[in-house]
This record gives sequence, C-alpha cells and structure tokens, in this order.
Amino acid sequence: MVKRGAIILLLILVFSSIYFPLKAADDSKEILLTITERAGLDWKNTPITVGVPIPIGMKKFAFSPRILDQWGREVPSQAFPLGSPTREAAQWWRITFLGTINKNDSLIYRVVPGEERRVLPRLPVEVQPLANGYLLENGRVRLELNERCPLLSKVWLDSNGRASFDEQAPIVEAPMLGVKTDQGIYDHRFSPPAEIFLEEVGPVRAVVNIKGLLLNEERQEGFEYYCRLITYAESPFIRMELRLTNTSSQGVLVEETWVKFDSFKKEESYEIAFGSGGKTPLSAALKKNEFGRVLVDGSGRVQWGGVLAAYSPKQEYTPSALGWADLTGKQWGLSIGIKAFRQQYPKGIQVKGDGEFKVNLIPSSSKIPWESGMAKTHKLTLYFHSKKEREFLKYIEGITNYPPIGVASPDWFNEVGTFNQPLITTKFASALEPELMAMALLLKEKNWSELLNLYGPPDYGAEINPKHWGLFNYGDLRTNFSSPWAQSGDYWNNNAYDLPYQLLVAYLQTGDSSFLEIGEAALTHFKDVDLVNPTANARPFPGLNHIKNPRDGKPHEADDFRYLGNRGLLLGCYLLDDQLSLDLAMRIADRVCIQDGINLEDPRTLGLSIMAVLTAYQATGREIYFERAEELVETVLKWQQQHDGGLPSDFIYKSGLVLESLVEFYKIRKNPQVLARIKVAVDYAIYHFMDEHSGFIQNPGGLLFSNALALLSTETKEQKYREIGLTQLKSFLKNVALNDPKEVALFYRTLTTLMK
Repeated sequence: MVKRGAIILLLILVFSSIYFPLKAADDSKEILLTITERAGLDWKNTPITVGVPIPIGMKKFAFSPRILDQWGREVPSQAFPLGSPTREAAQWWRITFLGTINKNDSLIYRVVPGEERRVLPRLPVEVQPLANGYLLENGRVRLELNERCPLLSKVWLDSNGRASFDEQAPIVEAPMLGVKTDQGIYDHRFSPPAEIFLEEVGPVRAVVNIKGLLLNEERQEGFEYYCRLITYAESPFIRMELRLTNTSSQGVLVEETWVKFDSFKKEESYEIAFGSGGKTPLSAALKKNEFGRVLVDGSGRVQWGGVLAAYSPKQEYTPSALGWADLTGKQWGLSIGIKAFRQQYPKGIQVKGDGEFKVNLIPSSSKIPWESGMAKTHKLTLYFHSKKEREFLKYIEGITNYPPIGVASPDWFNEVGTFNQPLITTKFASALEPELMAMALLLKEKNWSELLNLYGPPDYGAEINPKHWGLFNYGDLRTNFSSPWAQSGDYWNNNAYDLPYQLLVAYLQTGDSSFLEIGEAALTHFKDVDLVNPTANARPFPGLNHIKNPRDGKPHEADDFRYLGNRGLLLGCYLLDDQLSLDLAMRIADRVCIQDGINLEDPRTLGLSIMAVLTAYQATGREIYFERAEELVETVLKWQQQHDGGLPSDFIYKSGLVLESLVEFYKIRKNPQVLARIKVAVDYAIYHFMDEHSGFIQNPGGLLFSNALALLSTETKEQKYREIGLTQLKSFLKNVALNDPKEVALFYRTLTTLMK
C-alpha cells in the first residue's frame, strides 16, 4: 500500500510538471559557459577570459559575477564591467578566472551572481606603485615597470612561488625596442618618459598599458609604441600586446624592427630550444660566442642559422609549432613565443650565447615600406621557468597560439537580445515550424561554409590560407577585379562592411574556433591597416594609401566606408579582451558626430553613420550619440520625402543599409513616424523593384530589406511582408552562392530576423 501511494505521488508530480511548469531555467541565476581545449594539452588553473552580457534590469548580477566549475565548486575569478548599461542595451562583464581542463576536452562552467564572498587564488596578483612606475608580482614572477624603460624594466623569478624575490638577481633587465629605417634608428633614448596607466587590477590578473615614443636623435617625429602587459595569478607567464604606429608625416622604408631582452648575462653556456614547425623542437648547447636563429624572410621561406644552420626541415610546416624559442642557463630560463609568427612574415628570433634574446618583428634581411599612420600589432608570450622544469616546452606553443577559450551559450545571447538578429541554435530552430526549421539550419550551414571559404582551405593547421599571409596582409583578403573595365593588379577587400563582425557572430553561432582565429586576425588588420590615417592625425580615417580605384589601379581618395564599421570593434572588445577596439569604436562614432561625411547621392553614408552612433550609444549610454542618430534619421526622412517615399540609389543594397539603420533606431524608442516611413520605403521598393521571376527585390541585394520586412510583419500584422522576406530567403538558399567578401558581409546582416 505504501508502494502504491508512492507511485501515485510520483504520477501527481509528473503531471504537475506538465500542466504547471516549474520555473524556467533562465531564473536559476546561472549563465552557462563552454570551455574548450584546443592545443592537445592538460591545463590546470590556467587563466581564461570571457565576455558575458547581462540582460537589462537583471539586478542579481549588479555585483561582480563569480564562476563555478563543472562540479559546482567556485574557482578564483574577477569581473570587470565594460561600458555603461542603458535602458536599451545590456551590461557586459569581462570575467577572468582560473580554469582546469584536460586535452581535447570541452566543459561547462557557470556564471553566478557575486553577492557571496569570492574565492581568491593561492598566489594573487599584487600591484604596488613606485616613484616612476609600478611593481607587479604574483608570488612566482615580479615585474618592475619604469617610465624610462620601454615595455618593462626588470623581471625576477621564484619558481617555488614563495615571493622571495629580494634574494634573487633579476633574470631579465633593460629590454630594448627599436626601429631602423632608411632615415636612421628610432628608439627610446631620445624620447620623453612613457605613460604608464592601470587598465584593470584584481587578484586574478592585472592589466597595464604603456605608451611611448621612439624618436631619432635628429628628428622629433617617428614611431609610437603601445604595450598592453597582462600578468596572472599563479602563472609563470605574462602576455605582451605590442603595437607600433608610424606617427611621422611620411612613409618610411623599415630595414629592421626588434625587441631585445638581456637575460642571466653571467652564464658561460646555455641550452636553447626552438619550435621547429614539427612535433619535435630543435635543441642545442650554446657557448658564449655562438647563436641560434630562425628566420622567415620576405618571400615566406624559413631559414635556420648559427648552431641550428644544419637543420633541414620538411616542406610541411605546422605554423603554430614555429615562432617560439627558449634560452636556459644554470638556474633559470626564458621562453618567448610570437602569435601567428609564420603567417605574419617576415619574422625572426635569435638567441645569443651572451644571454641576448632578440625578437625581430621585421628582420634585417627584409625591407618593408611602412606608410604614415599605419600600425602593426604583435602578441608575445614570455614564460619564465627554472632549469628543473621541462613542461614549459610543451606549453609555450599552446599558450601563445591556442590557449583554452570560453564563451557564453549562444542561447544566452538570444535570451539577452544582444544582436539585431537571433543566432541559429538547436533551441531556436526547434521552436520553428518544420519548413522554417529546415531553412534555418540550411542558412546556418551556408553561412558557415561561405565565410570559411573566403579564406581558402586550411594549410597545415592554419585557418587562413598562405595566399593571405604577410606582415601587412594577414587578416585581409585578396579580391579579384576580372571585369573588362577594371585595371589588373593586387586588390584587397580591406574588411569592407565590417566583415570582422560577421566572423565573430559566426563564432558565437557555430562554436567553431576557426572563426575566432580568423576574426581576431581580421579585426587586428582592420585596426592597424584598414583604418590607417595618411597624415598620422587622430585615427580613424579610411585607408587611402592602399585602397585602389579599380578603374585606374591607383591609390585614391574616393568615397570609402570602412571608417563607419564599428560593430565588429565593439564585439571584439567584448569577446577578445581588446580594449583598444573599444577606443576605436568610440572614435568612429565621435567622428560621425563631428564630421559625418553624408553624401545624399550615396545612401550608404546615411545608413552606416546611423549604425555607427547607435553602436556607441548602446556601448556607453551617452545621449549625445542617440541625439546624433536622431539628427541623421531626420535627414533621411526629409530626403525620402523629396523622392516620393523611396530611397534612391544605384544599387538596391545601399537602400537596404539605410532601412537597416532605421529599423535599429526604431527599436530603441519606437517612434511611430519612423515606422511609417519604413513602411513607405518598403512598399515603394516592392511596387517598383519586386522581381517575381528571381524572387528578390530587384536582386540579392534586396536581402538587406529582411529586418524591415520582419519588423513590418510584426508591427502591422500584415503577413505579406514576412512572405516576401521568406520568398527572398528561399531564392537565396536555392540559387545564390557567395564567394565575394563584400557580398558575404552584406547579405547575412539581417536574414534570421525573418524567423523570429
């Protein structure tokens, strides 16, 4: 009888859960993070940084969130707020935590509210101000930063983690940064003191920015360097993001660029190890008058020198296995890795028997033209160890190129409403009607393949094909002008129409880390080269020195719209731990506020300018950006009235860009006048340009009307708008294959809004 009563009670509970659902998982105060291992290594307490959006008004996350591992145990973490939340936009947190994951594994961690006391790391980061800089230490590594020294001043190591640095001599002293050009050598000896400021300080990590000049004895203009140093709790390595910009008034021919480190100088002999490009590193003993070197020259050919000169490598390289070196003395050792070393040739690393460690960002065997205003960013990893340790040889390659990564669930981004169109996930697709579900999954696969195909087939593990490699090419795409009216030559896409944004969104939607690698390279190129300013004034401006007019093949100052794409920069700030991207995103919006560059003969200037300031408004909450958007929208509406309700342009996609911006503006404050004008413009285009045969509003460029059609279907309850949008989508899936980067960046901007 007791057993039967238990069964009845169980049945009651089951039926109650069906007819009276329990609270949704979304109210459980947890956000799921997927942690992925990519290097084939086991990692313990390694730092992982993620960006997580929080919905508007979610007060339980007003305090810094905490992180729980897969077993529900809290791990050391620190959270840093990004931007200012608005009534229309989410709050983002940048969270750094110490995670543990086995090789080739994937784990689920959780973000929870941070009201409770936080777990601290065993060896937390500590920052102490000095008269001319800062002292950073974590029990194992101590860094001294001084405004008179570029990058860093001294480094001490205690491999036991006891912080007994006063008993040790520095293992690295007086790094030097220099650029040799056809006009002389530029370094810090003739420069004013550098600026050092703290970006983020906490127990898990500290981020310090160092900004200074490299000048020539005879010239008061030269190169600016920007160094972002990151040190972590319980970690024997630091990250160094180094950016050099030609701030002179003219281009120069760079003959060599270097970073030198002097380490344990009094040793009689050393052991060296180099990444060989294969599975087994090269190693050798090094006497005082000897050296070891690896070089990738201007043609992309790998050369070995010194005690490694006899090495004859195979033709097939694994790019990530090249570009690191280690120098070990009697007690201590230093390993340095350069991210994407092979892909950003020319490059070089040289280690000498007197303890000098030299990283050639541009080796002396290659001469590179460096235009005014152009920049180049490199990411270095410095790993400090004792001679007894051997594990570092396995980890320096992984730490440099493929550390574990974390990302919030794509369903969470949909729930928060982070993007102007939903991500296609299993949960999202399963809620659709069967026909729409099939279309959604096909669209996801098509987007996935067409984005990856732009960069060519992977080459020995590198996601970007070698035809797109090179110092100032990596992260960009060659484009083909095969039209009879175009001049033959070397043309580049220059990340037009914010291609990095599409790459990062594809990473979130698919979970494919290939998009993270490609997106980071594209965004770095966008910041360094595509936004170059030929007169070296405050950036950003369109890159005029490398954008060619296809009609005559010459660099030109024609209309260029790359300087209006800041959504990718903002998303890069959130996902890639890239504070400089946020700065540039805001500068783009500021430029639109001051000098919008509106050209009514080309509506792209209207649509992209509105999107630029709306992006800044959602990031900062500053009304000045929304007010500027209102002014631009008013310009659009007046212009539209002068053309009988249409948005005239020579290509339909340009009108679509304007409509996209009007829709995003309307969603913020729901202005009925704006909705009415969106309807007029869409009706005008349908009446005049709908092609029943192709299924498009004029041509595939009509796909940019998708979010306007979806909005009108919802707001007016007229299903014809959604039906037209789905007709375009079906035609696109059936008949259109994209292989042009501009089209890929344009056509996928708003398609999934039709499926909400």
